[in-house]
Amino acid sequence: MSVPDNSEYPALMRILSRPRPSGSKAERETLSALQDWLQTHAIPHRLQAFSLYPYFFICIGIWMICSYSLLALAVWLRWGWAASLIAVFAILGGLLDTTLDIPLVTWPGRTMGHNLLMEFGPTAPDGEPPQNAEAVSELVISAHYDSKTELLDHTIRTFFVKNLRIGIALAVILGLIAPLERFLAPTLARQVHTLAVFLTLPLLLLTWGLGLNLSIKLPERMPSLQSQGAVDNGAACAILLGLAQRVQAGEVQLNNTHLTLALFGGEEVNMQGSRAFVNSRAWPPSSKALNLEIMAQDGVYATWQQDGTALKLLVTDPTLNQAITEAVLSVTGTLPHPAGPINSDGYSFLRAGIPATTLGTFDIQLQARGFHRPSDNLSRVQMNRLPEAVEVLEQFIRKMDETNG
Repeated sequence: MSVPDNSEYPALMRILSRPRPSGSKAERETLSALQDWLQTHAIPHRLQAFSLYPYFFICIGIWMICSYSLLALAVWLRWGWAASLIAVFAILGGLLDTTLDIPLVTWPGRTMGHNLLMEFGPTAPDGEPPQNAEAVSELVISAHYDSKTELLDHTIRTFFVKNLRIGIALAVILGLIAPLERFLAPTLARQVHTLAVFLTLPLLLLTWGLGLNLSIKLPERMPSLQSQGAVDNGAACAILLGLAQRVQAGEVQLNNTHLTLALFGGEEVNMQGSRAFVNSRAWPPSSKALNLEIMAQDGVYATWQQDGTALKLLVTDPTLNQAITEAVLSVTGTLPHPAGPINSDGYSFLRAGIPATTLGTFDIQLQARGFHRPSDNLSRVQMNRLPEAVEVLEQFIRKMDETNG
């Protein structure tokens, strides 16, 4: 088998630089094109199906706007205990779906999603599987192939996400004090009611701001307004396909490691693909994962020190951070920038107790901004950084394989 040709990356990026929202026809066509490419290059692969809720955040956004607006109305009109019940349901409609994977409000539009998996196992010198299979370690390197477009740049949206805890706290307070008005003296009741009305204002600002951003989607027939998803996360997918070529060609030896290169669907809708992948099996203690995000930009590499949601952040694995730092340094001569936090597929591994971290790059001008917007397009991808990243991953795999041995 011939050594992979770097001239293939532009063709891969043309496949991976188009709007492809979760559950859309464009996403399915992208997956089919990636399968065809793998088939053409004789790279073994398989699909893992999972239940996909493609309108996850649209449903969350509509629920937030409707339920919290109803709560404010209940406070204004002095509905008493009814306001308490509305507050409970308003909070549960976001928490159960996002933290416990219970589709209380996100069930509409349920369909089938797919993860694309390329698996490579260690072999003995005679080409047979190693005799001591229990000593083999699991390493997953992942990226996601879906994309997303939103009204706000994701860094601007962070203002609303960071204050989500405040919004929940306000809903709890309003749910508690709304029924108390009936038991207070008239003067005190008026004062409490005035306070409650005042507290609904920041609550409505937060919930309407975030809710509109989540629920309003620009028409797919207007590509000039859509994110191409070239950097987030097409470039990372192209890198993994290039790495798969190198492994399949025997350029990367696996002596003590079972390597899975995973392209996840549903990342932009609460990491549904990676969660399904992680939950699909039991993982040995030696398992570890490296996730790729926003690769091949013109700035420095970055390793994120925390991964998670607005309600829970987990620390990425320091050993993996050190290993990928050494790999970046050996290839580029520069150290990656410690960054964070991030919300990525790496969190799916971390919350399952699997050591994980995420590697990415910064844009010199935009840094980590401009995603989920038209500014994420093919012109932002530096083609020479794609094979460079493959080399970084090769160094990382060799380090992990030696450690496992």
